[in-house]
Amino acid sequence: MRVKGIYNKILRLAVVISATLTFSFCDTKDPDLGIGDDEEGINFTPRGNRQAMEETRRVLLFYECGFNSLNYDLETNMTVDLPKGYIPGKGRHDDVLLVYTKLALNANYKDVPSYLRRVYKDNDGNVVSDTLKTYPSSVVATSGETMRDVLNLVHSSFPAKGYGMVFASHGSGWLPTGYYNNPSAFERNHKLSGKRMSKSNRVLEVPSGDMEHDDPYAGMVRSIGQDKMASGDVEMSVAEFTEGIPFHLDYLLFDMCFSGGIEIAYALKDKADYIGVSPAEVLAAGAFDYTKITDFLLRGTSPDLTGLFKDSFDRYDKQTGDYRSATVTLLRTSGLGKIAEECAKLVANHSDAIAHAPASQIQGYFRQGRHYFYDLEDIFVKSGVPEADLAGLRNALSACIMYKAATPFFISSFEIKTYSGFSMYLPCAGTALLDSYYKNEAWNKAIELVK
Repeated sequence: MRVKGIYNKILRLAVVISATLTFSFCDTKDPDLGIGDDEEGINFTPRGNRQAMEETRRVLLFYECGFNSLNYDLETNMTVDLPKGYIPGKGRHDDVLLVYTKLALNANYKDVPSYLRRVYKDNDGNVVSDTLKTYPSSVVATSGETMRDVLNLVHSSFPAKGYGMVFASHGSGWLPTGYYNNPSAFERNHKLSGKRMSKSNRVLEVPSGDMEHDDPYAGMVRSIGQDKMASGDVEMSVAEFTEGIPFHLDYLLFDMCFSGGIEIAYALKDKADYIGVSPAEVLAAGAFDYTKITDFLLRGTSPDLTGLFKDSFDRYDKQTGDYRSATVTLLRTSGLGKIAEECAKLVANHSDAIAHAPASQIQGYFRQGRHYFYDLEDIFVKSGVPEADLAGLRNALSACIMYKAATPFFISSFEIKTYSGFSMYLPCAGTALLDSYYKNEAWNKAIELVK
């Protein structure tokens, strides 16, 4: 999920009134590389010195899945806020700023097309958004196949020395589609055959109720992604999202709730050099200040990821009340293998203690009884693992994480007393059904938390 603002109507009005920049949308057949339309959609015929482009420019893609309750917030991020920051030109060697977006136009969620656009400044300094390709309304944005098609199109059409992606939508970590919103209904509708774990090892009840209707903060916060289709919500599994990235990225940043699970980071370890995540939820305004994000990612000679995450956290940390709510982590994927190695040792040596861990004492990053996101390090600490045994894990976390920060509380729902930078599933606070799904996660195969 991504949480929407409490004073939503007032804030939206203020944003609309303050928007003063020109942001033009238009179709184009040749914004830079000779892109033209044909009967099948879009035809790319690159021109000029392709090798020089590969040596000089960078590409940043915003992948916005807003065919859900975040439609207004994501649209505001891209059309009101983004143009206020640094926008590159449209020359052959200028950096390339792209936006793929699918937004719900109304609460009825009637199928609408999605678009890939290039955003640039023209010679007069106006911010222009050129539509490069229109996708049929039948195309689902939260699909690994769609994301792969978009990225392949970007890669083949805009040769560059590096590529980065910011993914924004709702999110529910590694959980199966539909589980987070209504766990009890999911458990009823997905019967598990075979032996169940004894009740004594399960310490918490499966929460009931519909999160979208029962959560007082459902209007305030942001499987991976969400498209609300007539047949039901469509989300990506971690594996599907991973398969949807067809080439290596310089960085992958999530503006999405519960993206900071070690399960997600580990699955993506070979897909990007750096990953930015949030273990808890993200307020609807977004994890980043979109009026500044391109200044950090494109203006300099190299992306300033640490600067971006410090600025993003400080923006929330200086707020008051429920709006002072954020958890951020920026990590090097090269360090994830060592974390898995250390966790595997701890799981093997302390399996019984972890199986009976005192869940109520462990730092969690959840509300409304959705007890599936606990602090990775604190799980081992509260399970009674000796300090000497924890040294390896702590060193691995320190080497992997470039920047991490958390506010003292999260929207008046829970206190954050300790913060390792990652969350992890805790089997004794889960269910046998969730265990059956978890066994298939790459992270679990690496550390054998659930056997």
